[in-house]
This record gives sequence, structure tokens and C-alpha cells, in this order.
Amino acid sequence: MDQDNQEGSWQETRDQDQSVVYVQPEKTAQSNMALASLVMGILGIITSCCCCGGLIFGSLGILFALLSRTEDRLEGYAKAGLITSAIAMVLVVLVVIVYVGIAAMSDLGIGGVFS
Repeated sequence: MDQDNQEGSWQETRDQDQSVVYVQPEKTAQSNMALASLVMGILGIITSCCCCGGLIFGSLGILFALLSRTEDRLEGYAKAGLITSAIAMVLVVLVVIVYVGIAAMSDLGIGGVFS
């Protein structure tokens, strides 16, 4: 690959007196909502063992990821936030199923050593 064709590389331009001036291309501004989505997704995964924390942080992460969409596409942080938030929501559902299963087993009186 050519150095001048790489994204994020220095671009060579010539001004009026033919001297070479190197100009760095401008980077697009990073969306704070996308970063918040990623943080909420990570917090949702961490707190998914208690249903309230994972449910709240996971849904906020999904909401922030969808709100940070620009020009019908998601940034990298927004994609990662959407994925981690979805994982948090799935973990919350699994934890609820396990809690309900444990409660059902204890009501039936089966599954324990001392029952």
C-alpha cells in the first residue's frame, strides 16, 4: 500500500512557492453517546447477576447505541456497546430462569441433599 493512500496518514500538499507542506487529515469527532453505550454495556454485563442492574444498564446501552447513529451507520464504539448490552440482556434472562428454577425446585422439595 502506498503511504499517501492510507487512511489517517499524512498528506503531502504543495503551497504557492512549491515547498512541501505536510497536513494531517482531520479525524471525525467521536460520539459521546457511543462511548456511553459501551460503558453501559460493560456495566450491564458486570451487574447482570442482579436483575435490576443488568436490565437497567443493558437497556440504556442499547438506547444510547441507537441514539448515537450517524448517517444510518454505527461507529465502532456504538457497535461494541450494542453487542455488550445485548449480551447483558441475555445474561439477565438466563439469571431469571435460574432463579425461577431454583425457587421451583425448593418448593417441590427435590434437588437438595437434606430434603
